[in-house]
Amino acid sequence: MSSLYLNHFGLKRPPFQITPDPDFFFSGGRRGDILSALVHVATHDEGITTMVAEVGSGKTLLARLMIGKLPSDVCAVYLANPFFSRDEIIEAISRDLGLTGLVASMEGKLAALQQELLRRHASSQRVLLVIDEAHTMPIESLEEVRLLSNIETGQHKLVNIMLFGQPELDDLLAEPKLRQLRDRVIHRFDLERLHADEISAYIDHRLRAAGWTNPRLFSPQALEQLVKVSDGRARRINLLSDKALLAAYAQGKDAVDEHHVNRAARELPTGRLGTSTNQRQPWRNPFWQVAAASLTGAALSGLLVWASLKTPWAGHAVATTEKMQSAGSPTLHFDASLTIRPRKAN
Repeated sequence: MSSLYLNHFGLKRPPFQITPDPDFFFSGGRRGDILSALVHVATHDEGITTMVAEVGSGKTLLARLMIGKLPSDVCAVYLANPFFSRDEIIEAISRDLGLTGLVASMEGKLAALQQELLRRHASSQRVLLVIDEAHTMPIESLEEVRLLSNIETGQHKLVNIMLFGQPELDDLLAEPKLRQLRDRVIHRFDLERLHADEISAYIDHRLRAAGWTNPRLFSPQALEQLVKVSDGRARRINLLSDKALLAAYAQGKDAVDEHHVNRAARELPTGRLGTSTNQRQPWRNPFWQVAAASLTGAALSGLLVWASLKTPWAGHAVATTEKMQSAGSPTLHFDASLTIRPRKAN
């Protein structure tokens, strides 16, 4: 439906599609800094890292952008749908690493995977396992991932692990059966909702990326209403903005006004998703903290709708290092303000 209004507003591309698109990556709301931090962790640290954000917050885009920025000596295994059994997850990882003809026994599969990891380590290649939607994983499969983190040489882990998931991932990791996995998490990242000024900048960024060159397309009143009804979630912002543009186009208007946003909001499911990640009590202290279209003459007078994406993304934030504490090499922990906090490794 977005294509209906492109010529009307002088846009080259649909500005508010909900599929992850690197060309529209918004670095505000600390997302740019978090992306840089993820790349740093993936290339320097060893252990398990978690990224927690509400549904539709942009964590999948962050994961893909991170993988795209990794140097050639890091091999990333990306599992987008991790609802695997214990055996299946080992097979999936092995396949991504190029292993074929695996034996039937679990012991044989693990032995073959370990040998491949050792071979890559000897070739100075790091292996990074990235699991998206990790909150959907069965406990048994997560425990198998934990066992993978135990594979090491005398000095180095052979596979680093990143778990991306919704806040339910915190609840899952709080399970007593996953205590050992919890203790291996060295970094935790939180994505917050976009604030009012960030929402305005986010909309302007996507419009400019889509070819908009004129002054503001959304009136101040429209932006104010978007802040109220979007809940700071990027996917919902995209949906509302797309439908509001469609409503303005249907009326032959050159700009989006408050009543266009209200019309779009009526088309979307109401209600908020869960609790803000700021308000949840995680298992540990946070570290990195449609178109029913009826035509009147040649014009469209209805709109089409979908639902929900929330996400804070990154922008400005500078990592500051606190005084390192005594014995041994501390493990660095990062909070949402990107302050590096040294803590002794267990």
